[in-house]
Amino acid sequence: MRRVVHYRLEELREEDLERVDAQFEALAGARTWRCTAPWIASSYSRGLFEMEYFRHLHNAEPAAVAGGFVKMAGDETDALIIAIFLRDLSAEYGIKAAMKDEDHPLAKLRRLEFHSGRLPTGLALEDVLAKRPVIKKVEGERIFFYPPAFRLHSQGPPSPEWAYALCGIRAYAPTLLEAEQEALKILRGFGHLGA
Repeated sequence: MRRVVHYRLEELREEDLERVDAQFEALAGARTWRCTAPWIASSYSRGLFEMEYFRHLHNAEPAAVAGGFVKMAGDETDALIIAIFLRDLSAEYGIKAAMKDEDHPLAKLRRLEFHSGRLPTGLALEDVLAKRPVIKKVEGERIFFYPPAFRLHSQGPPSPEWAYALCGIRAYAPTLLEAEQEALKILRGFGHLGA
């Protein structure tokens, strides 16, 4: 059985639900997902599944204003992008956003919670991300993504951007989503050169 990552939004105003729904649709269409594409259910939802899901969610968790889940397919980049997206929503709307991953192999990563874009400790997500790269395998090649707090050398300053490396090339992008898109373009380019 595949891992399932659940996410919840609390304290979101009713008038912001339509915009959040549109933001989830934009995220779902922004890249190719190995997991199921992210979606959201709320009182704004009009699809039968989403309406029923929200009814059950709200009965179980009355504080939840919106929520959803994705079934993972072995790509941790998917989970990381969703976590960063939830963090950004939390910061933008000044709300509480939570992500639960009951089957995550690391117990400390089974629940992430953001309050106005910060972790409950007050730290930023980037401050506690792994101090090693996130690795994504695509077409037999490994792409390394380095969080902004990552230091290549112990004396080097942290970068304000996400770094990525593949095929001996290292570059930077403002967000993980942009870093992934650029890395995939480079990989496709090398594929065309080799063909």
